[in-house]
Amino acid sequence: MSDRNASASAFGWDFQTNSAILLMLENIKDAKRVRVEGADEDIEITLQDQTKLYAQAKAVEKPDDTSHVIDKLTKALETLSDAAKKGDGSLFTYVTNSSNPFNNQRTLSYFTGRTHLDFDELPTAAQKKINEIIQNNGYTALDVHKLDVRVIPFYGNDLKNRYKEIQACVNEFLAEVNVDVQGINTEIMEIWQKDLFQNATQSDTAISISKEKMIWPLIVLVVDKTAANDYKKDFNDDEIGEIERKYKMIINQNTMSYDMISRVLSDHRKSKKAQKQFVADHWNDYLDIVHTIDADDDTKESLVKIILYRILTQRQYIRGIKRGANL
Repeated sequence: MSDRNASASAFGWDFQTNSAILLMLENIKDAKRVRVEGADEDIEITLQDQTKLYAQAKAVEKPDDTSHVIDKLTKALETLSDAAKKGDGSLFTYVTNSSNPFNNQRTLSYFTGRTHLDFDELPTAAQKKINEIIQNNGYTALDVHKLDVRVIPFYGNDLKNRYKEIQACVNEFLAEVNVDVQGINTEIMEIWQKDLFQNATQSDTAISISKEKMIWPLIVLVVDKTAANDYKKDFNDDEIGEIERKYKMIINQNTMSYDMISRVLSDHRKSKKAQKQFVADHWNDYLDIVHTIDADDDTKESLVKIILYRILTQRQYIRGIKRGANL
């Protein structure tokens, strides 16, 4: 493969990964899991009702290059039609970064900036082009009324510029779940980019990323960055610093665990006690989470209390995120 082709392929994979982030966030309440580079499509999102959103993501490196946009559209409609034959598709999406996806000057005004249009909302010329491709090639398994078109501005070597619309989508999601923590938007975007790109490289297409697995790193970041200082008054500064450094993995594992968070919040709610009193009275109920570590009893007590305090002090964020993501 030439350097030019390798570069184009890498750009296409990057666009595919970031398109998956956007589609997942925009369908987060209904989504169950996502697979990038799936068995049938570039992006496959399984919904709560077990139907699927199938998406084809086709990118051009130069935003003004329209020489292959119809070819890309045709290939996308071909695979979407094949996916439609499976019978489990509720939505079929064509995603591109071209601002002129139909190579038609008359339709340009419809695709300015980030755009999402159902088939019936597309300009007449675009609808005609799609129907023409479907009829001429026998892609009739695809119901155009389940088809939509998305344009995501995505170009340039400057990654801040390339990812600006993905970052904007992440920011919108964080605003919806009431997370306003400096720097967390870029960090979580980068985590999702890495995780979904890695998912695309796994040859077993049955391996997907659940919504829980996608969202919990956000909770970890929120808890880690906004952990209140109130609980630290109960510890020696040197002691707590050492415990947080030495047992960071255990702390993160438990503060990101869906089961652990649900357990703590449920127990605290049932106790009807203030946060500090609950931790003081019930920390020993959670010794099971530290039974495998080699440490003295005082260290285990402190570690459990740190985990409980972190979860409880951030319960508002956690509840907001869980509610916003429908977890």
